[in-house]
Amino acid sequence: MTSSTLLAPAILVVLFLVSCGAPVIVVQHDVAGSAWNEMVVSEQPPAPEKEAIPAAPSPDHLWVEGYWTHCYNGWVWVPGCHVLRPREHTVWVSGYWERHPRGWIWIHGHWS
Repeated sequence: MTSSTLLAPAILVVLFLVSCGAPVIVVQHDVAGSAWNEMVVSEQPPAPEKEAIPAAPSPDHLWVEGYWTHCYNGWVWVPGCHVLRPREHTVWVSGYWERHPRGWIWIHGHWS
């Protein structure tokens, strides 16, 4: 496929989303395992959302719970999802917001 063949559908999707007038915020789930920048905010995060946990796609998948992140001067809920564990017997240690003298700091989740 050429780049123009791939670009046309992407442009159509963007035009559709813009025409709907709905704000689009893309937030990456906190399971990539790469280096992250520190996030510090002044206001306390909202209480976690209650999530219905669907059946896992396979026994090798585990549920990573959702969390609040701060984007564009407001809170955004990142819903939970099933992820494929990187190695057998690894567990996901969820990220969390911790009170600090500078405000609230996001402590990223990690595999253990």
